[in-house]
Amino acid sequence: MKDNHQIAPHRPRRAVLLLGMLLLTAAGAFAQVRFAASAPSSVGINQNFQVDYTVENGSARTIDPGIGSDFQILSGPNPTQQVQIMNGHMSQSVIYSYIVHPKKEGVFKIGKAKASIEGATMESNELTITVTGPVQQQARRRRDPFNPFDDDDDPFAAMQQQMQQQMQQMQQQPAQPQKSNAELDKSIRDNVIVRMETDRNNVYIGERISATIKIYFKMNIGNVSPTKAPSFDGFWSQEVMNNKQIKEHIETYNGQRYYAADLIRYNLYPQRAGTLQITPAELNMIVQAEVGRSFWGSQYANVPYKASSNAVTINVKDVPAAGKPADYSGAVGKFKYEVHLSDKEGKTDNALTYTVKISGVGNLKTIELPKPQFPDGFETFDPKVKDDVTNTDAGMSGSIQYDYLIIPHQPGDFKIAGSSFSFFDPGAGKYITQTSPELALKITGAPSQNPNTGTAMVSKEDVAALHSDIRFIKTRAELVREQKPFFGSAGFFGLVGTPFFAFIGLLFVRRRTEDLAADIVGAKRRRATRLAKKRLSTADKHLAKGNKEAFYDEVSRAMWGYLGDKLNIDQSQLSKDNVEEKLLAKNVKPDTIGKLKSLIHTCELALYSPVGAGDEMKQNYSAAIELIADLEDEIK
Repeated sequence: MKDNHQIAPHRPRRAVLLLGMLLLTAAGAFAQVRFAASAPSSVGINQNFQVDYTVENGSARTIDPGIGSDFQILSGPNPTQQVQIMNGHMSQSVIYSYIVHPKKEGVFKIGKAKASIEGATMESNELTITVTGPVQQQARRRRDPFNPFDDDDDPFAAMQQQMQQQMQQMQQQPAQPQKSNAELDKSIRDNVIVRMETDRNNVYIGERISATIKIYFKMNIGNVSPTKAPSFDGFWSQEVMNNKQIKEHIETYNGQRYYAADLIRYNLYPQRAGTLQITPAELNMIVQAEVGRSFWGSQYANVPYKASSNAVTINVKDVPAAGKPADYSGAVGKFKYEVHLSDKEGKTDNALTYTVKISGVGNLKTIELPKPQFPDGFETFDPKVKDDVTNTDAGMSGSIQYDYLIIPHQPGDFKIAGSSFSFFDPGAGKYITQTSPELALKITGAPSQNPNTGTAMVSKEDVAALHSDIRFIKTRAELVREQKPFFGSAGFFGLVGTPFFAFIGLLFVRRRTEDLAADIVGAKRRRATRLAKKRLSTADKHLAKGNKEAFYDEVSRAMWGYLGDKLNIDQSQLSKDNVEEKLLAKNVKPDTIGKLKSLIHTCELALYSPVGAGDEMKQNYSAAIELIADLEDEIK
C-alpha cells in the first residue's frame, strides 16, 4: 500500500510557494472572486474563538461582519494574505479574522457579512455556533507584544505538526539510513538560496539603485516570512509597491538551473559618498526535504529553515566638482522646472498663486526647490505642497509642486525675479541648469489699510515726502488753568488708593505666576502635541482619504525626521540602533523606546503587507502623536 505522505522520488514537483502576509501586497484577481465565512461549530462559554471571512482572488475594500449582539468582538478585522503558485497557476486569498467571545450559552447564528470587493457588494454564508458550558483550556504563555511572530496561532504550527506525524510514521517503517542534521542542512542550502541582487554597484550620490530580495529553489517551500530586514544605512530607501503577479521562472545561478521568484524590491538613493554596505536579510520558511529512504522509496519531511541573503557593497562617488552650479542642491535624475503666476494682473488685498513645479524621474523626495523672492509690499504664506510621486520598478517619478499664496498691499507695476534649478544627469554625466523668466505683475486699487490702526499704509517715498513737505506748527497761546483744592479731588483719591490697588495687583501677579508654574508640564505637553500634529499633517490627509501606503510612508518620514532633528543625527546616519542608543543615553523610558520601535516596525511592514486600514490607521496616527509628545517630555 502506498504511503500517502510520500512524494515520488523522481523530478521534484514545481514548488508551492506560499508567501506570507509580510512579503506581498495584494495581487490582482486571477480567477473567480469568492467570499465565505467560517468558524468553529461549537465553543465553550469561557473560550475566545475566531471568525474568518475569506476573499478568494480579490480583496475587500470594506467589510461589515454579520456578528450579532450575542457575541463580543475583541479585535478585528485582522487581515492575512496568502498567494499560492502551483504548476504555473497562481491563486490569492485574503482572510479577515475577528476574535470573538460568546456572551451566553445557547445556539446562535452569525448572519451574512457584506463586503465591497472589486467594486461589487458581496455577501457571505451564515454560520451557526453552539455555545456550551465552560471547557478546560490549556495554559497559555504570555505573548511578546513586540514580536509579530510570537502568536498562539503560529503560522508554522500546522506544518510542524504534520512533520511530526510523518516522522512518527517513518519510525514504524523498516529502519534505513537517515540523513544527519549536517547532511540535511547542506542539502537544503544547495537547493534553497536567498540573494540580495542590485542592478549596479557603482553610482553617484542620489543616483537610484534597484535592490531585490530573490529566492532560488529546487525544493518545495512554503510559509516564507522575514525575521530580519536588510539595513540601508546611508540610503534613502523605499519598497516598490505594485500589483503585478509574482511569477516563478527558470533561471540559471552558478551554472545550475533553479526556479526563482523576486520577493521584495527596493529603490535606494545613496545620501553620502564612500563605501556603503547593505546588510543581509533573513527569512524563515518551511522546506519539504528528503530526510532518508525506506522500503517504499524517498522519505520527505517539512523542515523549518532559516536562510540569510548575502551582504552587498555599493561604491558611491560624489558628483563632479568641476562645473557644479552655485544653486545645485543635490537633485540627480532628469527633471523639468516650471514657474508661473495664476494671473498677470491683480488688485490690492486680493490673493494670487505663485507656483513652482519640478517633474521628472529621480530623487524627487529629497529635492530642495529654490525659494522665490517677492517684491516689498507683498504678504506671503508657507507653500501648499502637492506631492504626485509614484515609486515603481523604474524609480521615483512624477512631480512635486509648491503653491505660494501672495497678497499685494500696494498698487503698481512689479517684477518677480526669475529663478534657476540645477540637477545632475548621471546618464549624460553633466549638470543641467533650467531657468524661469522674470514675471511682470500689475496691481491696481487703493493701498491696503493697516488692520491695527485703520490708517493707509504708505511707502518709504511717501514717508520721505511727508518729512520734507510738512512741518509742525508751534503756537505761543497762553492757557489759564482753574485752581481747585487738592483735598477731595480725583488726584487725591487716586494717591490714597494707589497702595491698595498695588497690593491687589501683586496678589494677582503672584497667583498667576504660581498657576503658570504648576501647569508647566501641561504647557510643554500642549506644545509637544502641536509639534507632532504639524509634523504629521500630511499623514492626517492621507488618513482621511484612506490611502494606506502614503499614510504609513508619511508617518515613517515624520518620525525619522523628528528623531534626526531632536537627537542631532544626520538623516543619512539614522538607524534603529544609534537612535535607541542616544535615547537611552538621554534617559528615555524603555517602554517609550519599545513603543517607538513597534510603530516604526508597523510602518515598515505596512508598505508591503496588508496591515489594516481604517481604525488601525487612526490608532497608529494617535500613537505617533503620543510618542512625539512623550519624547518631548522625556528627552533631557
